[in-house]
Amino acid sequence: MENYIVCEERANHSRIHVQICRHRCKNAETCQAFQDYIKTHPTETVVQGPDAVSLPQENLVPPRAA
Repeated sequence: MENYIVCEERANHSRIHVQICRHRCKNAETCQAFQDYIKTHPTETVVQGPDAVSLPQENLVPPRAA
């Protein structure tokens, strides 16, 4: 379970996956547990957004007509 951290904000279920923490938690930038994980695993937490992938237009599904 190396991709999990212990969240101090969550009482009953304190273990949380790092990616869920990163995307949902409002305090991820100031959370000590999250920042410690980022420092020890810098390359694993890099997530590329939808702009990083460029798909050819012929492979895209056209939107449905209403």
